[in-house]
Amino acid sequence: MIDYMKFDVMWMDDVIATVDLKPANGGTPYVVNYITDFNKQFSPNMEGHITLEELEKWLKWRTFPPTRANAKELLESLGMQAYNRWGIVRKTHGVMADDEIWLRFKGEQLVHKDVCLRKELYYPDDSGQTVECKEELVNTKKII
Repeated sequence: MIDYMKFDVMWMDDVIATVDLKPANGGTPYVVNYITDFNKQFSPNMEGHITLEELEKWLKWRTFPPTRANAKELLESLGMQAYNRWGIVRKTHGVMADDEIWLRFKGEQLVHKDVCLRKELYYPDDSGQTVECKEELVNTKKII
């Protein structure tokens, strides 16, 4: 079973942070960063609670804006009727076309190749076979 309240922040196939949105001790989301590269860190502190505002800011960075010209089509391709950042991130794993950071929710067995939007760049397939990936990511890529 997939737990959307806990996830790893990934760079390619490396875990760079873990996030627990509802920690056992209560309070705001809890983050542990495993890298010191500020550009890839989930939060500025290596470990600790973050505010909901910090979480929202990060989610905003991992989704398309609601004012985007083709936002309605993107939402439809994800099976969504209304704009919801967390819903978009759950469906797309926070994948963006211009970096290789993504989210793997607790219980998932995904690797970078499963969610990558630019497979031809990172995983050229010499056999001529089609590389399989999650359907909603493919649909989103077609619109982007």
